[in-house]
Amino acid sequence: MIKEFKQDVKSIYESIINFKDADIEGFKQKWDVKNYIADVYQTLSKKELKKETGSFYTPIEIVEFMTDRIVEEINFNGKLNFKIVDPSCGGGYFLIRIFEKLKEKMKSIGTQNIDEHIIKNNIYGYDIDEYAVMITVIELYERGGYVPKNIILGDFLTSDLQKFDIVIGNPPYMGHKILTGEYRSMLYEMYGEVFSDKADLSYCFIKKSIDALNERGRLVFITSRYMLEALNAEGIRRYIKNKIRIKSIVDFYGIRLIKGAGVDNIIIDFVKDDKIEDIEYFRLLEKAKGKGKRVFQDINDGRCEFVKNIMVNANSLEDNGWIFLSKSEREVLNKIKGICISDICESFQGIITGCDKAFVLKKDLAKKLNIEENLLKPWIKSSNIEKFMVMPSDDVIIYSNIIDDINKYEKAINFIERFKPALENRRECRKGVRKWYELQWGRDESIFENEKIIFPYKSSSNRFSLDFGSYFSADVYMIKIRDMFLKTTSYKYLCGVLNSSIYEFYIKSMAKKLGDNMYEYYPNKIMSIKIPQYIKEIEDEVNNFKEDTIYRIDMILCKTFGITEDEYDIIRSWCS
Repeated sequence: MIKEFKQDVKSIYESIINFKDADIEGFKQKWDVKNYIADVYQTLSKKELKKETGSFYTPIEIVEFMTDRIVEEINFNGKLNFKIVDPSCGGGYFLIRIFEKLKEKMKSIGTQNIDEHIIKNNIYGYDIDEYAVMITVIELYERGGYVPKNIILGDFLTSDLQKFDIVIGNPPYMGHKILTGEYRSMLYEMYGEVFSDKADLSYCFIKKSIDALNERGRLVFITSRYMLEALNAEGIRRYIKNKIRIKSIVDFYGIRLIKGAGVDNIIIDFVKDDKIEDIEYFRLLEKAKGKGKRVFQDINDGRCEFVKNIMVNANSLEDNGWIFLSKSEREVLNKIKGICISDICESFQGIITGCDKAFVLKKDLAKKLNIEENLLKPWIKSSNIEKFMVMPSDDVIIYSNIIDDINKYEKAINFIERFKPALENRRECRKGVRKWYELQWGRDESIFENEKIIFPYKSSSNRFSLDFGSYFSADVYMIKIRDMFLKTTSYKYLCGVLNSSIYEFYIKSMAKKLGDNMYEYYPNKIMSIKIPQYIKEIEDEVNNFKEDTIYRIDMILCKTFGITEDEYDIIRSWCS
């Protein structure tokens, strides 16, 4: 069906550019086009194709919010030949809306031949999908009656460009793993300041767009919010701060509006204007979910039913991660002082088996199969971790790294051997670094056997647990106090501090947001936080654990840091 659709699109397109009769209405009836031709194209296109190209079309309410706002704020000042470009125009959603809104605005100032003028002088687009380009041309032609010459089949990132007054759109989201080696190498060479290691393709689009702007030009994108926090986005954050001013950011904060993209979004609004110092930051609240256009109306009207609105000074943003906090939130954060956890502790990741089903099984099954007991270790996952304690698990792992002679462990080898082809295909086995029956990354056995604090990599709240003897999967991390500091601090004290509301606020204020009400508890962030010197009262509270233990620890920390009652209310608003 997609093949026939493409043939029909191409036929209509060729009729238009050759100035022949084009039965656009008949085409739309045949394919049941209710609003936009791109809607049908998106439905017929395979999901895999979207992932290959990083192309996910933008919901119309977002298109309207971005375009209507920017067109309303255009000040013509006698200049009507300004240029607006969508660098990855897809099916033309942004350009169609811009055409319609510009037409309304130009009517009010009495411009002649409006349709022709807009199509020839104001609207530009690029895309690498030839059918998306054709669809955009068809849509604009139908509305304006003139053939658009400025919708280009080509790669915006590698094209020689003129300067633009406005860049707007939804650049592709593509990680380093999807991009081909040759193209990726070219991007490294062209965009090395912002694109390296595991950086996203969208960072290249942001840089190119900034470079393509005229003075006082404007860039409005809906893009991945990982740009705010990700380690590999440090280059693009630095580039933005050095080259352009941030006017506003709308942070969807885990509420995913682009179906299938698997990306948390923000809308960024940048202006080449040195006068702008304060950033208007909007963060969607949980109750904004499913509200669609009402959310954007809320922003436009200055209400705060669905959004939190604060002003943030641009100078407060650091290259290693952008944190958007209100003045009062930042004042609270600045009160939390102490020594870096990394100064007194080490962190480790859990086991990567390379094939869980070859090593992880139920205790009862292990007993039934008579698997050698000294190989069996208690196995937990992130779901077993609660605040302060680990919930029991029925699973065990065959810790095969301690097998010194396979003939001594016949039962275990028989179980693991069922998956031998998959195990042999693991990278480390192919390289000869691991024997086929060994764990891919088994870590050091001693770090599991000894006392430690463990926590899940992803969680909706702080879940730090005391543990002694558990082995666990790679989605769990551990903190181990360095031997030299065991006399001056304790695991119970550290666990009490990390499970407090004060430190939940602290961690969430800088953690990467992951979808709906989830945060990334990545070790590099956890190990960078500061804790006060050992406070015996906190360890006592953990020893005498009660229902209100966390509150009591909170009060100790509030006294230590000088946090007021009003500030504590701010802290509590961040906690699950």
